[in-house]
Amino acid sequence: MGYRSEDLARLVQDEHTSAVIHLEDRVAAQALGSSDSAFEALIRRTLSTWITAFGGIDTDAPAGEALRRILAACRAAVRRLLDGIASRSPDALDGALAEAAGLGTAQGAAFVEVASGRRRRVSVPRVSRALGDEARRIGDMVRERRDRALSLLHPDRTTRWTHLLAGLGAARAVLPAVRSHIAWVINTAVHEGLDAVVRATAQSRVWVSEADACTVCLAYTGRVVAVDELFPGGLSWDPRQRRAAAPGIEGPPKHAHCRCRAVPWDDAWTTAGIPFPLALQREAHRSIAYGRARPSESRAARLRAVRELLRTEPDLLPAVDARARSALQAGRFAPAAA
Repeated sequence: MGYRSEDLARLVQDEHTSAVIHLEDRVAAQALGSSDSAFEALIRRTLSTWITAFGGIDTDAPAGEALRRILAACRAAVRRLLDGIASRSPDALDGALAEAAGLGTAQGAAFVEVASGRRRRVSVPRVSRALGDEARRIGDMVRERRDRALSLLHPDRTTRWTHLLAGLGAARAVLPAVRSHIAWVINTAVHEGLDAVVRATAQSRVWVSEADACTVCLAYTGRVVAVDELFPGGLSWDPRQRRAAAPGIEGPPKHAHCRCRAVPWDDAWTTAGIPFPLALQREAHRSIAYGRARPSESRAARLRAVRELLRTEPDLLPAVDARARSALQAGRFAPAAA
């Protein structure tokens, strides 16, 4: 075999993941339309009206017709924007499920061809009924969040600009919640297609995380289990996130916006370098030691992961060991090289 483990990792983490992100973005655009810019315009317009009516943002608004008019306009705009999303989202997401499953099947077959040198044709599975139900549930989720936001935009609860802004903020927060739900459902459908390839081509599957995954997913990357075996539950490089008694899990996605994969694996698919699962584990170690975290993950969590890495992995590569110790001593990570 002439392929390298790095080639397989790039195939999954770069090419395949980019295709899934493109599908997520397309569905989100169909569901959300121009809602984000509409909320920005609504907030600016409402701020101007508030200042004109009450003299400034630090002034209490007296009960009366002016406040009622402002709140009525806000409530009508929020209802219009979020009802539109609630109407569009289920069809947009449900309509993409078959494409997502087909994408997972095609990507799994491409991985097997590169890893084994053999081309396998696998039928695209029908998306599970449970996932279809989850896709259609997005409309109810939007309406529930809409009602909570509208309850904040009530004259009895809104006497200051900050109160009104909190209500509008709660309404606008529906947008990232919709994107998160879309990402989870699409990635689950992709994995249903990928799982069909796993079962048709291999006896095992290996977890492949994103290169900059969270400390939870990095604890799974490179783990190999039998096709019908669960991955262990509760893993994380951050000890505070571990759950010792957590039940096993079927596989990715592990959380919202998780784009990990459990791809087919056979130890007979030898590489030109180190075995693929070991290469993935070493890449996870490097990610921890170098602090390749996303903004959503705290530096403290990554430093706890570094401490755990040094405590439990005696055979780290010298450069990884040095970066981990340097980060722990400094209490921060060195900036990435340009």
